[in-house]
Amino acid sequence: MNNKRSYGIIRMYDPLKGFGFLRNSTGKGKDIFFFYQDLDIDDKDICIGDVLSFNIEQAPRGPRAREIKKES
Repeated sequence: MNNKRSYGIIRMYDPLKGFGFLRNSTGKGKDIFFFYQDLDIDDKDICIGDVLSFNIEQAPRGPRAREIKKES
């Protein structure tokens, strides 16, 4: 796992299915998949356009965000 925190914006989020995609702040590369359960915040009220910080893990189907925190 990469220890360097990355930043991104929620591009798509489906609260019923519990997953979404983040656009990396660099704007390059694939969107990053995340599960709602990987949010490491007390206030799990998120929506499209929110800025999050996270660690990136390379999963079999592409990059995945872990240890996600909402930025103010």
